[in-house]
Amino acid sequence: MFTLGISGLITAYVLVALLLLSLNLYSNWSWQVKAGCIIITSVFYVITYISFPPLLGWATKQDPPGKFRILSVHVNQPDKTTGSEGAIYLWTAGIENLATDVEPRAYKFEYSNDLHERVLQVKSKLNKSILQLGEFEDPDEMSLENLEQKTRTTQVTSKLQFYDLPDPLIPDK
Repeated sequence: MFTLGISGLITAYVLVALLLLSLNLYSNWSWQVKAGCIIITSVFYVITYISFPPLLGWATKQDPPGKFRILSVHVNQPDKTTGSEGAIYLWTAGIENLATDVEPRAYKFEYSNDLHERVLQVKSKLNKSILQLGEFEDPDEMSLENLEQKTRTTQVTSKLQFYDLPDPLIPDK
């Protein structure tokens, strides 16, 4: 499939702007219609600017799939001098069963000390070539009792669980 990427998108919007300019200069439309066209086009520029980064591969804040294989992790710790709140990034591949992999995707989570410690353990195991699985508990499946017992800061991190990938069973000869 032929894709133009960012340059194609910029070219398309420049052509739309030129078309709009020529219509506004040489048409007999009222000034309200011309102003409306300019405003609508400008709003679409902003919408595209905001919508485009997730398409470029930036980490998403959406919930990960129920079960996934962890490919890599990265932690940005909070920094009081710069005002950075910190974030934890997981690069994962969703799995339906252990034989098939889905395309990898990056996920961004808010920084918490609990998740940071668990992710460091995952990273050390990945460095030792111990494959890791993750499981995300859907908040809809959580019981009301569990929600009442947990504070707001631990809810997100408690939904993520990490496990070692089991060794494949090799049949005896």
